[in-house]
Formats: sequence, C-alpha cells, structure tokens
Amino acid sequence: MPSDRSPNSRISLTENEGEKDQPLLRRLIPFLAVVIAFAVMTVLYVDGPLPVYRRILRLWGIDPYPFVFLDTDTVLSAVRCLRKGVDVFVTNPCDPEGRVFDYSPLWLLLAKLPAWMTEIVPTGLIVDSLFFLSLLLLPVGRNWREAWLVALAAISTASAFAVERANNDLVLFALCAVAAALASRSKGLRLAGYAAALLAGLLKYYPLTTLAITAREKPRRFALVVCLVLAGIGLFLLTMGHDLTRALKLIPTGIWFGDMFGSSTVAGGLSELLGWSGSARSAVHVAMCLAGLFWALWLATRPRFAAAVNGLDEPRRHFLLVGALLVISCYFTAQNIGYRAVHLIMVMPSLLALARRPQDSFLLRWSPLLALVVLWAEGWRYWVQKLENIIGDRDAIQVFTWAVREAAWWTIVPVLIACVTVLLVHSEMGRIVFRMNGNRGTEPKLAGGV
Repeated sequence: MPSDRSPNSRISLTENEGEKDQPLLRRLIPFLAVVIAFAVMTVLYVDGPLPVYRRILRLWGIDPYPFVFLDTDTVLSAVRCLRKGVDVFVTNPCDPEGRVFDYSPLWLLLAKLPAWMTEIVPTGLIVDSLFFLSLLLLPVGRNWREAWLVALAAISTASAFAVERANNDLVLFALCAVAAALASRSKGLRLAGYAAALLAGLLKYYPLTTLAITAREKPRRFALVVCLVLAGIGLFLLTMGHDLTRALKLIPTGIWFGDMFGSSTVAGGLSELLGWSGSARSAVHVAMCLAGLFWALWLATRPRFAAAVNGLDEPRRHFLLVGALLVISCYFTAQNIGYRAVHLIMVMPSLLALARRPQDSFLLRWSPLLALVVLWAEGWRYWVQKLENIIGDRDAIQVFTWAVREAAWWTIVPVLIACVTVLLVHSEMGRIVFRMNGNRGTEPKLAGGV
C-alpha cells in the first residue's frame, strides 16, 4: 500500500526516531572533543617538544604566551600583590605584563583564601574543567551531525584561546549554562540558577543581562526574584562600589584590525582607513547599531521566524536566550578579545535546530555556519593571511579577512537580537506587558511548569 505521508513527513519521522538513538553518546561528543584536545596539548606542553605545542597553537590561530593560564594569573597576580598591601587598581608589579587590575573587585575575595589554594596551575585547571563540564549541560544534538557541529564549535579557535589562557569568561560560561539548564526545573532550582546568573554578572558585569530569563516567571514570583537580585546588586555596590568605579575606568581598548570584536570595530576600522574624525566614527557606529536593531526587530515580527523560535523545545529556548544575551551584551558594551566569542557555543544547539527547517528564514538556515565562521575567525584568518607570500599585499589581506569576520558578526548578532525579542515577548511577563493573555493556551511558553 502506498504511504500517505509526504516526503517532508518521512524526513521528520526519521529525525524524530534519531533523537532517541544514543542521546548520551551524542551529549558526550562536545565534551570528549575538548577533553581529548586538551589532553593531547597538555602532554605536548609537559613532556613533548615545546616547539610542536607552540606550532599547533599558531596553526589553530593562537599566539601562545611563554606560560599557560596567563589570564588566570591576571587575577591571581592581583591577589598576590593585594596580600602584600599593594593597591592593584594603581599598579600590579606581581603581573608579568604589569597589568593593573581591571576586573570586578569581587574576584579579590580570593585573597582571603590560603596562598596554596590560589596557585596558578591548579586554579587554571579548575577554570578549564568548569568549562568542559558545562558542555555536558548543553541540549543534546538531535542527530550525529548536530552533535559533531557543536563539537566543532567547542574546539574552535575562540574556545582553545580561552582554555589556553584559562580566561575567567569560562567561569561565566559555566555559571550561565547552569542558569539555562535549571530554568525549566523546580522553583528552588530555578532560583539557584538565577543566583548563578547574578554571580556571573557581579564577576564581569555584562552577564547581568541573562537575568532577563526571569521573565518566564509569573508576576508575583518575578517581583520576588527582581527584589532579591536588586538586593544582591545593592549589597555589591555598597561594599565594593568604590573599587568598581576604579576598575571600570581601566577597561582597555585594542586595535581595530586585530582579534578584538565589538559593535564599534567596523566604524573604528573605517575611520582608521579613511581618516575620519572621532565624531564621524561615532556617528557611523550609532547608525550601524540602529540599523542592526531595526533589522532585528523586523525579523522578530516575521511570523515564520517567530514560529520557528517559539517552536524550539524548552532547553533550546533557555540556552538560546541566555547565550544570545551574553553575546549581545558583550558585543555592544565594549571591544572584546576573540576568546569571548566562546559564548556562541551556548546557542549552537538552538541554531542547528532552527536551521533544520528550510522553509523558514534564510538567515536561520545559515546562522550555525555564521557562528562557526566567528568562532574560528582567528584560525581561518591566520591561514588566509598566509597568502601574502603569493599576493604580496599583507595589508589588503588583513583588511579583507577583517571585513569578512565583521560581516559575519553583523549578520549573526541581529539574528540573536531577534531571537531574544521573540522569546521575551512570548514569556510569561512578556505576555502581560504586551497584553497577549488571550493566546496563552496556544502559544508556547518560554519555559513550562509555571
């Protein structure tokens, strides 16, 4: 008897059956990929030829420092000097680069721990391990292809750079992954997740935006959570506000054509190339931000786009919201060194699920590729710049690769803004604010159980 299912139905059935096939193994793939890569590089660093280790990192797109876990030592060097009575917001002779302390003063509470608990190698290993373990919290790939693509993101240049330096953004990634993973659990576990997001925000400011996930709560509980969050922030400002002000004044900026990214990079790069004034650069920056925002809002109002985002399962909606907020907030608040793109890993499972529906938005279909282009940016830029031996114009190649990277950023970020807009508008509080109560029975919630 001929089947009454359409070809699309058969494809959907096959994929749904695949979801039940060895989900634990698919969940382990990103975790095992980074652990195996880390183990191999550790052996090369400790017992293997050190030049081979450094050569591999350069091929990965990373310029290795003479010792590992440099960014962990940024904090620990300040802790060492603080124990000696040095004002680390003014000078930090304990740091090998002489960098003053420009992080949240909350990190300096580590100075209260015994010295043996703040050694650089054990602490760096803890930071990296938290990141590795947090990958197990990501929504499992619905087929082997998705699992391997998430693994490809997990071993990207941005990820390897952050792990090699044991940068504290990996701690933020882990805390926010916990918040996303607990968002659909019981009330008590959700509260613990919000506390993790708050801690991430107090450690580096921009993750405070991830607390928008509390919009999935009903009004009374939402008000309670907001009051607790404000109390926590108020206590932080009361006890550490002076040092916080000094730290904010020390946040560095970088060169426009290097490995740093942010919303100001294109305007800054063009101003350097074309000799624009500071006011012209600022005007172009503002215009680009407004254009990106309007584009994102236009996308969010497209019925198919909104239906696709709302059609995700709960874990993918939570990780998409939290991960997108991390990327958006750091993108628009400052210039960021390349490793901070690591937060895109958190949204990869959701982007891959959205890309499986070819009848929907063209941008959604290509968004996972754009995320990988950005995550591997310094890797492929390194290889393309090798063409200077053939072309003979290093500056032209550098500008070309920079332009491709920035185009990818300015495409993926509006998509993420649109996704965040859809998720917040259709959250519990969003429905109340936008008077969508009449649709509660038919539209999916940001999370269930409320």
